[in-house]
Amino acid sequence: MREKLTAAILVLAGVLSLASCTMPGTTATAAEDTGETVTVTVDDGSRSYSEEKVYENIDKIADDLADCNYDDLCSRCVSTPYGLGSLMPVVEEEEDDDDDSYKVTDNMLLIKNMIASTITYEIDETSFKGKMLEKKYSVDVTFSYKDYSKIVKMRDKFLGAADFNTLMAEMDDLISQTVTLEFVKKDKHYLLANPGDLEILYTYDLPELEFMKDHFDMIEDSYMTGPGWDPYTESYYDTNTFEFVIDLDAYASNYMWRYRYLISEETEPEWTRIYLSDTIVDKYPTGIHLTYTQEENFSTGFYCFIIYDVQSGEIYGWEFNVYNTEDIIPPAPTQWSEWTFFTEETGETEET
Repeated sequence: MREKLTAAILVLAGVLSLASCTMPGTTATAAEDTGETVTVTVDDGSRSYSEEKVYENIDKIADDLADCNYDDLCSRCVSTPYGLGSLMPVVEEEEDDDDDSYKVTDNMLLIKNMIASTITYEIDETSFKGKMLEKKYSVDVTFSYKDYSKIVKMRDKFLGAADFNTLMAEMDDLISQTVTLEFVKKDKHYLLANPGDLEILYTYDLPELEFMKDHFDMIEDSYMTGPGWDPYTESYYDTNTFEFVIDLDAYASNYMWRYRYLISEETEPEWTRIYLSDTIVDKYPTGIHLTYTQEENFSTGFYCFIIYDVQSGEIYGWEFNVYNTEDIIPPAPTQWSEWTFFTEETGETEET
């Protein structure tokens, strides 16, 4: 009887010992003399303090990954994650000496940064494991970001990185990666021990994309036309109407165009504005045809008809002459001069 009671006490003590070293809601293992692994699960429906702190750090780490905040991420790791830092698409804005602003010109870097900004995460709480005596913890986390590969297949060219980002906002499909994150407790801080495993979140299989500078890169041809237009001299004669036609390529119909157009005449000391339109919103155009008419004919002079891209600030257009036939001075008749020459037949001089 004494032996049975002693055995029961030893078994109970072993179970209690395992439970005391196991986080609530987690799994603990211990090796018995037989060499087999015994698994004991304790679940009281609550999280331990350590589990909460690990999850809080994961939340901040995920924010740092999405924001490409390398400095803050480093503060949450056991050691500096140099490999992760080399892949993280951190955007550093460069100062523009012309307008005292900051601009980023590397479109590929911007796109990688935009992909990273879509990073989200989900913790598998059933996978949490903790070794309190060793101050080590681990948990499986699934990170996801937008499936950029489908966007790459949509177009051969993009109107800058912002165009890529607009398409990505409409994308619901995700690429997911599950990583087992390991943490170590140091001075009340739960630090990530394996940040290198997160490098897969920045390993994007992106081809070298082709970008357009602005909407005007989609212009194939342009010309002036309408009554009084002479394509040979590229001038208007006796007209009160200007017509400006712009032929666009196939990409233009993917975009909303926002522009204004201006007509001016060259005068001294500066050009004189004849007309400036309001902002025109052209939805997915295949071409642009602008016409300006006034009551009286345009006076003889030198004119320009240009459009202004509201988004990029670029301008595009034509310069040409306007003539009124009543202002054209006919050439003066030829003035014959008197010539004195020698006639061989008579030997005399004649005046003509």
